[in-house]
Amino acid sequence: MPNFVYNVRDASGMSASGMIDAPTLDEAGRLLRRDGKFIIDLHPQGFQAVAMGSRTRRVRSDDLVFFCNQLAVMVDTGVPLLEALDGIAEQTSHTGLKAMVSQIANDVRGGTEFSAALARFPKVFDGLFVSMIQASEASGTMGSALERMCAHLRGQREIRSQVRGAMFYPVGILVFSVGILTAMMVFVLPRFEKIYTAKKAALPLATRLLLGASDALLTYWPWILCGLGAGLIAALRFLRTERGGYAVDRMRLRLPLVRDLYEKVYISRSFRTLATMLASGVELLDAIAIASAVVGNRLHRDMWIRIAGGLREGRTLAEEVAEAPLMPRSMAQMIASGDRSGRVGDVLNRIADFCDNDVRVGVKALTSLIEPAMIVLMGLIVGGIAMALLLPVFSINKVVGR
Repeated sequence: MPNFVYNVRDASGMSASGMIDAPTLDEAGRLLRRDGKFIIDLHPQGFQAVAMGSRTRRVRSDDLVFFCNQLAVMVDTGVPLLEALDGIAEQTSHTGLKAMVSQIANDVRGGTEFSAALARFPKVFDGLFVSMIQASEASGTMGSALERMCAHLRGQREIRSQVRGAMFYPVGILVFSVGILTAMMVFVLPRFEKIYTAKKAALPLATRLLLGASDALLTYWPWILCGLGAGLIAALRFLRTERGGYAVDRMRLRLPLVRDLYEKVYISRSFRTLATMLASGVELLDAIAIASAVVGNRLHRDMWIRIAGGLREGRTLAEEVAEAPLMPRSMAQMIASGDRSGRVGDVLNRIADFCDNDVRVGVKALTSLIEPAMIVLMGLIVGGIAMALLLPVFSINKVVGR
C-alpha cells in the first residue's frame, strides 16, 4: 500500500507531520480529515518538487495567466491535453515557462496525472490550482476549471498591483528623501563647517546638531554600515520565523491607514478561492483547506482552521463566519441567505466582488492622501536642513569679513 507524507494542523492550530498508508491520495486525505486534521500538504512518498534552474527565467504571475489562458482555449476547442502542452512549450519564448511546460508534458506522456505533474512545481502552481485541476480530472470539466482559474489569477494580480502601486510612491519619496539627506550631510555640511570653524562663528543649535551628525557619519560610516547590515540580516531572519510572520501579519491588520484594505484583500482572496473551488466540485472542507493556505495571512489562516473545526462538529458556514472575529457580521447574513437558496458559491463571489471594489476605491483614496502628505514630509526634511544651513549664512558676510 502506498505511503503518503502529510503536514496537518488540528483545531487548536498545532501542526504535525508524518506518514500515512492509504490506497490513493484521496483516501489518505479522507482518513486525515476523519481524525479532525486540517491538511496543509499531502503528497506521495518520494515525491520530488522541481526547482527551476538558475539559467532559466522565473515564471511570474503574468506567465501563469498566459499558460492558463492558452491551455483553456486549446482544451475547450477539443485539442488533446498532451498536444496542447507541447504546443504551448513550442510557442512561448519565455525560457522558464518553456522548460516547465516541457517537463509537465514529459511527465504526462509518461503516465503521470496532469495535477500531479503540476504539483511538482509548488512555487508556480499553488494548492488551489492543483486541487482544481484534480477535481476537474475526475469530473471531465478541465476547460471550465482552467477558465475559472484564469479569472481568479487575473483578479488577484489586479488587486496586488493596486496595493503595490499605492505603496510604491511613498516608499520612493522616502528613499529619495534619505538620499538627499545623506548627500547634504556628506558633501554640503562639511564645507560650511570649515568656514565657521575657521572664523570661530557661533552656530545655532540646529546647525550644531547637523554638523555633529555629519561628522559622525563621515567618521563612523563603516560601523554604521555594519550595524545596518547586521540589523537587516537579523530582521530578515526574524521575519522568516513563525513568530516573525505572525508579527508582520498582525501589524498589517492594525496599521490605521491600510488595515481595512488588507482585511478586504484577505476576505476577497479566501471567499473567491472558496467560490472557485466549490464551482469545480471540491468539497467545502477541502476548499477551506486550500483557502486557508493561499489567504496570505496567518491570523486569517488560523481563523479558517477554526471555522473548519466548527463545520466538522455540524455547524453551518454562516454560523462560523458570524462568530469569526475577522469577519463582518453582514457577510454571515449573506452566506446564510445563499445557503438557503443553494447558491453559496454565487454569494461568495459577490462578497469577493464587493471587497475588490472597496479595495480599488480605498487604494485611490489612500494614494490621494499619501501623495500630498509625503510631499509635505519631504519639504519639512529638506526645508529643515536648509534652514539649519542658512541661519548662519544670513550672517556669512560678517563671518568672512572678520
